[in-house]
Amino acid sequence: MKRITTIIPISLILLTLTWLASANITSLNWAFFPVRALAVQYTGILAIVAMSMAMLLALRLPIIERFTQGLDKSYRLHKWLGISSLVLAVIHWLWAAGPKYMIGLGLLARPSQRGRGAGMQDLAGIEAVFARLRHFAESIGEWGFYLLIVVMLIALGKTIRYNKFLNSHKLMSVLYLIFACHTIILIKFRYWQTPLGWLVGLLVALGSLAAIYSLTGRIGRHNKVVGKIEHLHFHEANQVLDITINSNQVWPGHLPGQFAFVQFNGEEPHPFTITSADNNTGLINFKIKAIGDFTKTLKHKIKVNDKVIVEGPYGYFNFQSDAQRQIWVGAGIGIAAFSAQLQKLAQHGNDKEVDLFYCTRCPDRDFIANMRVLAKQAKINLHLIDSNIQGHLTAQQICANVTEWQQADVWFCGPSKFADTLKSHFAELGLATKRFHHELFEMR
Repeated sequence: MKRITTIIPISLILLTLTWLASANITSLNWAFFPVRALAVQYTGILAIVAMSMAMLLALRLPIIERFTQGLDKSYRLHKWLGISSLVLAVIHWLWAAGPKYMIGLGLLARPSQRGRGAGMQDLAGIEAVFARLRHFAESIGEWGFYLLIVVMLIALGKTIRYNKFLNSHKLMSVLYLIFACHTIILIKFRYWQTPLGWLVGLLVALGSLAAIYSLTGRIGRHNKVVGKIEHLHFHEANQVLDITINSNQVWPGHLPGQFAFVQFNGEEPHPFTITSADNNTGLINFKIKAIGDFTKTLKHKIKVNDKVIVEGPYGYFNFQSDAQRQIWVGAGIGIAAFSAQLQKLAQHGNDKEVDLFYCTRCPDRDFIANMRVLAKQAKINLHLIDSNIQGHLTAQQICANVTEWQQADVWFCGPSKFADTLKSHFAELGLATKRFHHELFEMR
């Protein structure tokens, strides 16, 4: 977690230092319009670099997932880079367009145009071509900015349906290519001969390749397998759909706690935790809670033998730590992240002392009975918390049930607000935050 929270500020600081080394601000005339020109360049460079990094994270590359320690963290970083690029783009637009409106309103005097024409005539080669394309680049950048505002509002709007969010998000690749063209033409030409230009050029090139990769539908293509639904069962009490998919033994295998993107009947792919241990049979199990537009109607849309595309596995929620004592907390459908690990331990044995707290508002008798059997086989201490009767689980309750909690690592999967509360309360009790592990995965 610490790694992804420091990437953005460290990147912006390093980029700023590189820009300062190339911008030669010591000789700057500190009048408004020279400062404005400098600010337009600086904010534009920061925005395109943040956007380039976001584009690369969207590729779901294994090397990036390893660096961020999980695709859930990659997506969180992708989200904040997207927000950062939007904020920087707004500031860039204000510096670029704001003075024009102020001049039109008579609030600012128009700068002298003397010498501009002569300067243009002295340019040659690529620089001259870029100068002639300047108006075009400014126009596509401005209209691209307006469209970016709309797309980002859709991306951040929790009330927008998931399929509309995904479809609108695909426009980001087109917008990125527009901003890449805008940057290449309008960045100061002399920057291309400095480390700043080389860095921006490399990131824009990689970001453009990522955009093309996305537009051609290649993201995750090598991680996809085609299977069929072999078993379906709906747990009425807790509204969970139990699905087993037969991948015809081409599934590459997975670790407990990992997830995959699943695509049913041509619908958009959705991420779900894999709830079965890997057993080399090609069978993959998912338990899907009916909590949104798609999942509430899924049981009516699919049937046994339907074709399914599974992409994965992803994630690093792997229960690996040096602590011999572990506390697991599964809230609601968050229990799915622990199911595969229970099955693995039931089959291969357990060398750690583990307490599993399962918090639910909708206890299902068959579901809980199965959990009790698995927990007994895995030699796990299972604590059932019915939130309707016992209220929300607290760190103090956990500590009361686990006497050696100070030597334990906590693994949590469930609502993010619940995770933040537990993590904060454990920190107040003296548990180091690095020993609280939880998934950050939210698609938006």
